Amino acid sequence: MASWEEVKRLAADFQKVQLSSTTQRLSERNCIEIVSWLIDRKLIDLIFTSDGKEYMTSSQLVQDILGELYIRGGRVNYVELSKTIGVDLSHITNHVPEVTRGRKDIYSILGQLIDTSYIIKIAGEINQKLIQQGQINIGDLTIQYDLPADFLQRNVVEKYLGKLIHGEQDKCDPKIFFTESFISRSRAKIRGALMALTKPTVVSVILNQIEVTDKLFFSLFDQLSTYGFLTGRTTSAQYVPNVYSRSQNEWVQNFFKQNGYLEFDALIRLGITDYKGYLKKHFANENVVTLKSSIISFQLIERIEADLEECISSKSFVDLQSSLPNLLDDEDIKIIIDKVVTGQRQRNIVILDNFLISKAFIDIMAKDCEGFLQDKVRDVVKSGSYQQYLTDLQVRTTKSSKCDDEEVKVDKREERRKKAASGKSGGGAQGRETKTKSTKKPTRIKNIQDDSDDYFEKTEKKVVLEVISASDVQKLIESKVEEEGLGEILESIVNYLLQVLNESGLEAAAKLYETTIADQTASRRHTHNDVQNKVNALLGDVRLFEKGLKCFPIEVQTHLYKYLLKTICLDIVNEILNYVASEKGLNVEAEKLTNEQRTKFINDLTPDYKNVLQNLLKTLSNQSVEEFTAAVEICLTECSMILKKIDKKKDKLVISNHKHALLEQLDKCDDSALTLHLASLIIFVTVTQNMLHASGRHVSSILTYLKQYLGADQFSELSSYHDLVTIMLNGGSEAESAKDQLKERMPSIKKIANEFKKSVSDKS
Repeated sequence: MASWEEVKRLAADFQKVQLSSTTQRLSERNCIEIVSWLIDRKLIDLIFTSDGKEYMTSSQLVQDILGELYIRGGRVNYVELSKTIGVDLSHITNHVPEVTRGRKDIYSILGQLIDTSYIIKIAGEINQKLIQQGQINIGDLTIQYDLPADFLQRNVVEKYLGKLIHGEQDKCDPKIFFTESFISRSRAKIRGALMALTKPTVVSVILNQIEVTDKLFFSLFDQLSTYGFLTGRTTSAQYVPNVYSRSQNEWVQNFFKQNGYLEFDALIRLGITDYKGYLKKHFANENVVTLKSSIISFQLIERIEADLEECISSKSFVDLQSSLPNLLDDEDIKIIIDKVVTGQRQRNIVILDNFLISKAFIDIMAKDCEGFLQDKVRDVVKSGSYQQYLTDLQVRTTKSSKCDDEEVKVDKREERRKKAASGKSGGGAQGRETKTKSTKKPTRIKNIQDDSDDYFEKTEKKVVLEVISASDVQKLIESKVEEEGLGEILESIVNYLLQVLNESGLEAAAKLYETTIADQTASRRHTHNDVQNKVNALLGDVRLFEKGLKCFPIEVQTHLYKYLLKTICLDIVNEILNYVASEKGLNVEAEKLTNEQRTKFINDLTPDYKNVLQNLLKTLSNQSVEEFTAAVEICLTECSMILKKIDKKKDKLVISNHKHALLEQLDKCDDSALTLHLASLIIFVTVTQNMLHASGRHVSSILTYLKQYLGADQFSELSSYHDLVTIMLNGGSEAESAKDQLKERMPSIKKIANEFKKSVSDKS
């Protein structure tokens, strides 16, 4: 690398060449090439201008930057320097550190150079602005001078505060500066506004009028708090003047002394939003009772207690609505009632709406209803309503226990399933681990749960027996209640008495029912024998009727069997059900029950009766009298009765009595269809010496069977009479004519039935 001496020598030669004559000078292009060669080899350090025609050294660039900064008043932008000096912006940026190195009076801020002269200048401007406005904000200066807030605060305002800038810094907000005269003016504005106000005013309204910032207002308010107080430290808070507070307190105290109460809404209308704290502060030494909507003096409570004692002693009532202020609602009155009706008073007072009524007064009205109540008690026991009430209670209790047992079973089954699913077992050193696969039955469990839910929904309604109705009670006491001036709570008194009277009525019904059961028990033994004899007699009739229907073909027998089971056999079932009902203390008439009701009644019985009676009821749907008789015998055994042995010696007597009964019916009968029916049965008994139980539908089959025993004239007469009965029953245009003919020929039919007996006996 060439030494500095060589460079000097080369420069001297270069200068000599430039000073030589034209013939010895280098061209511009050669000069450029030579300079470029020197720059490439870093023999010289030059900076190209923007147009590329001039060169500049670094020191010259620094001097040009400083000169330009001075010319522009101490503040210049990098971009402006680049354009003015004519070099690239990167050269300016690279040489700024060299400009500021070692100099505390020049700052590089956001692409700008600023020196102390400019700072002093804007410090003077800020001072003038502070004098004019009274306060300045660093944020506003930032916008005005386009400089960072920190730079303005540290290097301008705070640095020259008290020197070039005459003011004070806000202790609460360091970015705000003000003058003492401004503070004085603001304090005077605030004082004037606070002194002028006589009612609560929102702080934001005050600030808009005096044009003071909220921060300055709150900082100066503590010095002026003797004029009033603030409800908060926000612009939405209220300023309450002391003169207003004094007038509030005077009004509250005077109103409470005069009226004995104070409404919370009235305090809110006065502007006292925190009324609880206000009352606690101003009535700390007062003996008051706090309600939901107001407070009342304890003197009112004492007055009500005195009225209550008089009510108890005089057997009358107290109307709290007239004794208390009108503004109190039902909840407030309830609080007062809880305070005054305590201890012994609770047993002597009945509370109905806003009335306190003596218990003795209510008892007097209850006694007026006693006579009518006793009549109603006898009615409910006699009609069976009380017995049904007991049955419903028993059924509900039974179903509830069954449901509980089912739930326990389901829980245990589910627990076993879970144990089986997760269970592992093994025995000894060679024991092998085993797993048990669980069998899930979610459908069954869900159905049980659904059934339980349905059951509880249905049984939620309480079983109630109303011995006496509300309308009955109202009729009995209405005149007395109106006379006492309690008409407005008539319904409440009726509802209270209704509960009392119904409870008393149920107790009386229970005693009456026990007496009735005792009387029934005394005659139960007699009833037991009557039922046993009647069932045995009916079974004897069934046996004889079965013997008679076997005279007919199989297809006719089928219909006769069904008719026999649905009539006489059903009568036997009803007799047994009536006996079981009386044994259980139930008032049930089996003859009036439908098949569904009969089945439900049996299902609700205890298992000892339920199973045998279910089997008995099923035999009615079959066609076997033997199965029915066997089922009846089992039922009689369960009822502690016996089925008597058959005495065939008495069969003739029974048949004879049956025939005479039919003949008596025939003599008294005026109905054409029934006359033919009875005549057919009488002739059948005479011919076969067997009883027959058949309906009017079977008359045709009976006549067909009797044809072989009747004379031609007799059969013809009976057949034609049957045809006329059919025409009459079918209706139509010939019905009336047939009816007339039947009346004319009825004596001949009766004669055939009566005389057939004689002809047969003659033949025999």
